[in-house]
Amino acid sequence: TAILCLLANFDDEHGVVGLGDAFPLAKVVLGVVFAVAFVICRTILWPFATYYFMRDTNNALKSDDPRSRSRRGWLMLFKFCCAGLTVLQVLWLGQIIVTMKEEVLKML
Repeated sequence: TAILCLLANFDDEHGVVGLGDAFPLAKVVLGVVFAVAFVICRTILWPFATYYFMRDTNNALKSDDPRSRSRRGWLMLFKFCCAGLTVLQVLWLGQIIVTMKEEVLKML
């Protein structure tokens, strides 16, 4: 998030007008650092965390423990939110790829 906040400053529409033109290399470097960090955290680490979260949630839902039974609604909500966030990871990765292609074409 911190890298994205820094990168957003270089956007003429949402950041400081002209900053990207004044420091084009900094904009590109931050963009690449953000893309690499995103791929590591969101496309490599996220699936593992999601797998274990879903596995644990499914085990809790199958359990006859009174604590699990009283929290079934919350567990289902958390599973739904995790699935939605997983879809967002894929969409955001697509946006990053498209944006990186556009930025590389601008530089050529």
